[in-house]
Amino acid sequence: MKALPIMKALLITLGIIIVFFAASTYAQVTIKHVALSEQQATLTNGEELFDELCVACHGMGGIGNGPAVSALKKAPSNLTVLAVNNNGTFPRTDVRKAIAGRFREDPHGSIGMPSWRQAFASANPDQRMYRRQIFAMQQVDRLTDYLETIQTR
Repeated sequence: MKALPIMKALLITLGIIIVFFAASTYAQVTIKHVALSEQQATLTNGEELFDELCVACHGMGGIGNGPAVSALKKAPSNLTVLAVNNNGTFPRTDVRKAIAGRFREDPHGSIGMPSWRQAFASANPDQRMYRRQIFAMQQVDRLTDYLETIQTR
């Protein structure tokens, strides 16, 4: 059952690595924003969302050891120690902001974490904007809820 998301993550990662390898060969990096698939956008389980969207960089256990790490500008965070690093309290508000893309260092795009709020909001262009924003933040909340469950105690 979990093999399919793992295979997808590995294929996405392989694609990222090939793009960055080819780009480094030609000394120019081009970043493409790829829309979420309908299947990715409509997952309602936080763990499934994480497996589908985050594993390539953050790794299966969320410790920041995904297969795309070498192609990233900045190493991904170890998501299992967020509470430990915050005096035992899961920093829910900060995590939501990070997933939503509100802590991005480079607003013009970089080889870094995407704004998942924007990605989810763009997934259903036929819906009204307010519905897309609500849906996007529900997805961000689902990811946040899942990350809270993988915290080291």
